[in-house]
Amino acid sequence: MRRMDVSALLLVLTTLLTSCSSSKIPAAPMPNIAGPWEFIASSTSSPGYSTGIEAALQEAQVFSTQTGTFVSTGQISAGGAQVNFLALNGLKNGVPSTIGFSGNCTPATIDLQTGVPTGNSLTGSISGLAGSMNFTYVENGNVFIVTGDLSADGKSMTGTYTEEAAQTGNTNGTCNGDGTILDQGNISGTVVSKLSGTYTGKICEPLDFSCLAGPKDIATATLSESSSGTLTASIVLTGADNASITLQGPVTGNYLSVQGTFNGQTVVYEGYAENIPSGNFIVPTLYLANLDINSSQPTATYAGTLIVPQTQ
Repeated sequence: MRRMDVSALLLVLTTLLTSCSSSKIPAAPMPNIAGPWEFIASSTSSPGYSTGIEAALQEAQVFSTQTGTFVSTGQISAGGAQVNFLALNGLKNGVPSTIGFSGNCTPATIDLQTGVPTGNSLTGSISGLAGSMNFTYVENGNVFIVTGDLSADGKSMTGTYTEEAAQTGNTNGTCNGDGTILDQGNISGTVVSKLSGTYTGKICEPLDFSCLAGPKDIATATLSESSSGTLTASIVLTGADNASITLQGPVTGNYLSVQGTFNGQTVVYEGYAENIPSGNFIVPTLYLANLDINSSQPTATYAGTLIVPQTQ
């Protein structure tokens, strides 16, 4: 009788162990990394050239019948006004010596019959925290493939990028100063904090689109960014002008475009925000360029650099 009990017990234990080993551990939920990001693509084929990919990342969601909520899928994207490209060249300690607001790639020649994407965009996916983060970005019609890894906290990534060859009938634009080779290099990305605080510095007059005589005003700008990524800049000018301007516009990553009215005319500034190491401080810095929207070929002219003053 005892032998039968022991045999039955062993059978039950075997069944339980088999059941446990065959059950699947629930997969970790996909993190939601949507929000403002800046990716820096540093060229190794053309050293000294770096591109800032400023993006308001979106992540797709689906409704889960198991949880009764919407969950992230890991599919990321940014298109249209959600992504902008900057030329951040001559990087030293992360600080560019020159900044351009059209990126480092001239427009690619596109054969519309091939269906090659034009303009600017970013599409890809993540596999989870501390997993892969792979995406394709298109800069002025030029296509780049990124292979990287997302950090364990979901707030940064590192990887490499390569420029994709143009399809038959298309021609790549010139990227990073060399149109004879396909560009490649290293890339890193971080989540960007919202802009806020009071910045001050010398600035060119708002309607001076050449600024040949240099900055004539002192600007004190108070910045506030909404949850939707709209920046409000309240600027007080003293010097050649004694006036106040309120500017508003979108922020993507560290790129901003704001506009307002000065003396009855529309004023548009493009800008780039960065944190510059200075001694024991990290100095929030705002680089501004004045955009002449009335020109047949609008160009951004350097207008001034504002900083958040540091206290000892």
